[in-house]
Amino acid sequence: MTTLNYTVCFKKTVLASLIGLFLSQSSFALEELSDAGLSETTGEGIAILPQNTFMVFRGAGPNESVNQIITDRSKDTGYINYVPVGPLSVAAADTSGNGTVGPEDRAVGKADIFLYGLALSKSDSDANSRIANTSAAAAISSWGTGANPWIFKVKTATNVPNFSTTDSSLYPVTYLSLEAPLYQPTIDGAEGADAYNLKLGLWADAFVRNPNVVATTNGSLAQFQYGNSNGLIGTSIDITRANRLRLQGILNGFSLNGSQISMFQTLGGATSAGGMSPFYNNTLGMSGLVRLNTGDSKNTSIVTENVTSQTQTYATSSNNGWQTVHAGANSTLSTSSTGDCGNSGTGSFSTSRGCRYYVENRTRTDTKTSNKTRIAFNDTSKVLRFSTRETSDSPNASNNLYTPAYDSAGAVAPKFADSEGLYLYNPNINLVLGNLYQPLILGSDGKNFSIEIARIANKPEIYKQIYTDYSGADTTYKGSTCNVYSCVNPTHSSITIGTVYSPDNGKTLLANTSEGAIGVSFGRLISTGTQVSGTSAGSLVSLTNSVSGTTSATMTEVRFKQRQQNTQIWNQTYSCGLFNSNCGYTTAGYLYQWEYNKGTGAWVITNPTTKPADAPKCSGALGCTSTSGSTPMYGTTPNRDWSNAAIPWLTSRNAVVNDLIGSSNGTTGYVIPTANQAPALSNISPLNNLGSASIDGVLIQHLKLTTKGL
Repeated sequence: MTTLNYTVCFKKTVLASLIGLFLSQSSFALEELSDAGLSETTGEGIAILPQNTFMVFRGAGPNESVNQIITDRSKDTGYINYVPVGPLSVAAADTSGNGTVGPEDRAVGKADIFLYGLALSKSDSDANSRIANTSAAAAISSWGTGANPWIFKVKTATNVPNFSTTDSSLYPVTYLSLEAPLYQPTIDGAEGADAYNLKLGLWADAFVRNPNVVATTNGSLAQFQYGNSNGLIGTSIDITRANRLRLQGILNGFSLNGSQISMFQTLGGATSAGGMSPFYNNTLGMSGLVRLNTGDSKNTSIVTENVTSQTQTYATSSNNGWQTVHAGANSTLSTSSTGDCGNSGTGSFSTSRGCRYYVENRTRTDTKTSNKTRIAFNDTSKVLRFSTRETSDSPNASNNLYTPAYDSAGAVAPKFADSEGLYLYNPNINLVLGNLYQPLILGSDGKNFSIEIARIANKPEIYKQIYTDYSGADTTYKGSTCNVYSCVNPTHSSITIGTVYSPDNGKTLLANTSEGAIGVSFGRLISTGTQVSGTSAGSLVSLTNSVSGTTSATMTEVRFKQRQQNTQIWNQTYSCGLFNSNCGYTTAGYLYQWEYNKGTGAWVITNPTTKPADAPKCSGALGCTSTSGSTPMYGTTPNRDWSNAAIPWLTSRNAVVNDLIGSSNGTTGYVIPTANQAPALSNISPLNNLGSASIDGVLIQHLKLTTKGL
């Protein structure tokens, strides 16, 4: 269970900004309707279409012109303050682990967080600006279209099961929902294009709070001065310690389309059995779908390769390249078809290791002639960036405890360096948070607040609406994963970064592992030839922008046939004395022949010899001795022939074969791939490119977050 401890203080500027944002928008339900138009309304909801819209949190002060708001980033100091409350636990403060808190422990405090300058606008593709510097560039011309607007609506879902595992009845559930426009970039066209190219920007300060100093808003920084020069609690305080974390966050080129949130009253039927809770019954339930998508990224690559020629050549042209390593005719390694195994005879034969295997190998050399080029990639139009470094001319850069919230005289926002930080290119985030069958529940025990995604009930009517059968064999499982390609009846979440594709029309996602794939990088992806080396701090290496040449790879694979001795026994002699005394079988007969491994767990005897029947018993009173066949018997010469079509080639790993032929002839268990195996030319991808990532098919079975100390 995760616990959260916080109090949220919303400034009046924040509330005013939010109210202003929504009051300034077009609302279809408030437009004048003719009698004819009114007759066509359904009353199901209200359509909202924000147009020519942007917002940014500004600090308190006189009214500003649009030009001032757009061009002056130093006043982006309107904030939300997250204040920790309650005492710090002994477990957290006792860093030495001796059971008490004293001067030997590190200075550990709670975090006081300020979120500043929250801005939402059309993207300008700049990963170091929170909003564009002209109103034309910042304004979202239309957040949706007339045919695809935001919608407030009330609807009733029918045939919803309750939580009870014994109640098979279905019930109606009425819900209120706010739905963003549908995610349909190819349909919305130019009219709705801005909705797929949004920008979110903010910056934040987080401080370690001194638990021994009362929190104030009078600008005193003593409340954030904690710990001596060694970082210990101590009795003194080092005011120069950097007890502040400063962070900027920018998300470019994203869309909220397809997101929605619903509220409803949950059904009943839950008990304390099976991990459920009566708390789920008839309370406020919610469901949410959060879609932050920057679009299809499967073709995004910063390295292009042009293959001009490639070859695949076997060491010998006959028999499709296969050559005999051991002919299975001699007890020791030999390519000869004659030896001491007895393959050409009809008498006894050897069962030594060399007589049980026939081995071939083939060697293939692959070559590839190509050239690769790294493109000059400086695109930050679709990126999530977190940075912390300030520029040298940033206001108050030398004061590690400064924050605008405590500067009543001249609050100024910082300036951030333009290429530092963590870059997440082409993020697509689709989070499913509850649904009618597994609601998100808000509650309280009287003093603590909780958010819980209900446990999935052990009831087919519920879990079959949530779980997914990826094979497609059982269509009664209705759940699916929401991603940038598909989001039908979503119950599973996905998070992808960088070059990601779907091999099955949106059912699953895979991260591209090629050299040119992008995704995560520390610092903006570098397109120049000289880059910081990872081998030693601060050193530079020359990384060419293009490379060409021929590479080759030589591979050997081994195949073999295997046999073992098959032994069959019969009663070869029967004897009986006078007047049928001492009767019985006296001699056993043996038939020895080869059986061959079919590779499926079964063995087959080729050209088999039939085992004789048991010797007949005596029929008179005078006694007798009868025989059947001779012993021992051996398989025929055709039974010893390795070339029989019924004997398959095997390629599985076999330690006996490996030891027989030696490593110079190859190793069993390896099969040369069909594709050309010549290695790629030297890597020319930027050294700070960590590649793409995909987290796919995430299902929240049960989650509960509870606040404490309020």
